[in-house]
Amino acid sequence: MLWYAKKRAVRLGRNPYPDVREVAMPWTRALVGGAAGTAAALAGLTVRYAAGVARADRSWPVQVEPGLRDLGEVDEVSILPLVERLTVADRGLVGEPGVSYLVRAGGTRLLFDSGLSGGRARSALAHNAGILGVDLADLDAVVISHLHLDHVGGWRALRQRTFAFAAEPLEPRGVPAHVPTAMQHPRAQVIPTTGPRVVAPGVAVLPPLPRMLFLGPIAEQAMVVNVRGFGLVLITGCGHPQIERILGVTEQVLDVPIRAVVGGLHLPVHPAGTPLIPQALLGNPHPPWRPIGERDAAHVLDEIDARGPRLVALSGHDSTPWTYDAFGRRFGDGYRTLRVGDELRVSAAMAATPTAGPPAPG
Repeated sequence: MLWYAKKRAVRLGRNPYPDVREVAMPWTRALVGGAAGTAAALAGLTVRYAAGVARADRSWPVQVEPGLRDLGEVDEVSILPLVERLTVADRGLVGEPGVSYLVRAGGTRLLFDSGLSGGRARSALAHNAGILGVDLADLDAVVISHLHLDHVGGWRALRQRTFAFAAEPLEPRGVPAHVPTAMQHPRAQVIPTTGPRVVAPGVAVLPPLPRMLFLGPIAEQAMVVNVRGFGLVLITGCGHPQIERILGVTEQVLDVPIRAVVGGLHLPVHPAGTPLIPQALLGNPHPPWRPIGERDAAHVLDEIDARGPRLVALSGHDSTPWTYDAFGRRFGDGYRTLRVGDELRVSAAMAATPTAGPPAPG
């Protein structure tokens, strides 16, 4: 439309009516200037995007260090979504397009990400934790997947490069917080992740992997839990890095099979008519004229399926009903859609016994 307006404005430049000329010419200049400015901005973004993609492709292999040898195992892990877009019904839980999971691994309690509304006095995280009987002051560690507002507690936390559970300080004083990039926090002990690290018995964070989105770069780390007799449970925030890199780095760092993939994979395929258009635009790893589509989803499905998973649980904060259906068709009874209040449990005794129901509607 901008290029059409520009051409039309150029034609208006030869207006034969003198009394209209003074009005038409400034409007013409505005249209031409606006179109040129938009084109220049888009061209600048495209150049920056291409350069960022090249840098990310060059930098990610050197961040992978030799495998961890002291990870250990746990007998069971449970993952309780405290923040998700979808919720179980009739419990007064609040949904929002963010992520926060309480992960219990053996005797360790970790919070993975802190949702979207941490700037509010009664955030979704605090509200849902209260209903579900979760004490946010009783945590052994915090893991932040990446510095996006729907994972660190909102705009204010993002601007300050921190994370927040709510407007009032609810974070345990001195709690270790494993973060993927330079961040700060007035109460937590912030520990930047520079390589694979064991954070608790049977639990590790993986090296942050870079990805160039069209609007800018991001580094994201995943977390793994090693369940005795089962294998690795891989937990992701958004899955912005290419899935083959996330899975490949996991396999390079740990000589244990990946048997479960849980969390966000950023697949807002066919977002029209859903609340996920912002995620489709702002988190797109492609130029804006190439939306995230069925081919991207098929690639992710193939890469996960090649590992023979027993459980795949997808976040609804960045994926659409079309994506739920595609995952449900591929993985059958081994697929779940994550909802606030539905706890997943994985143990050696019961290969995978999630409490969630069938794939959720939008």
